[in-house]
Amino acid sequence: MPWWGELIYFIGSWITLFPILIGLYRLKSLDNKNAVILIWMCSMFAIQLYSSHQFDLKINNLPSRHLMVFLNALFGSYFFYHSVKVKFAKNLILFFALPLLVYLGINPFCFETIHDFNGFSMAVQAYVFMVLSLIYLFSLIEDEQIINLFQSPEFIIVIAILFYFGTSQFVQLFQGYVSRHMKEVKFVFRYVDISIMIVYYLLIGIGLWKTKLQKT
Repeated sequence: MPWWGELIYFIGSWITLFPILIGLYRLKSLDNKNAVILIWMCSMFAIQLYSSHQFDLKINNLPSRHLMVFLNALFGSYFFYHSVKVKFAKNLILFFALPLLVYLGINPFCFETIHDFNGFSMAVQAYVFMVLSLIYLFSLIEDEQIINLFQSPEFIIVIAILFYFGTSQFVQLFQGYVSRHMKEVKFVFRYVDISIMIVYYLLIGIGLWKTKLQKT
């Protein structure tokens, strides 16, 4: 592994701490929907640590991935629903989010088994999150909230979600077409995927930081 690959992998292993520390520092400024983002980040960090521990012990860690996907959908749906003010947008979010939560809840027991890679459910979640992000952006236009968007914590967090779940999904799709014998190319895709994740958590941290600026 090249030195830059080791650096990317190291940063990717601990980058979740960035939004967590920012969120804890801004804790008194967080409203309910942004506090849920902090809880979301803490949950992801705990699951990632546990999953890595299982991997080191050569224990199947795929149940942890199923739990991670479900919690992503749960916390993300709550955040989107409470971030929009337009009633029609709220109803649209419920229309997409509730079936997603039901599907992810029963998926490990009815469709993709809990000990198998949940690639399909991850893809479904990614596409739903892209739709929810677009609904949020549409609601801003409807509510005429288009001034100083980059001072809005919710806007930055939504952009982070849209960027991560959209871009990483396309990276995984392209990666699926790469032959298993092309190890160097697969490593490059892996580093790109981790880099996308790093940007995602950095943007989440910036969004939580903006909560303080918005309050003052």
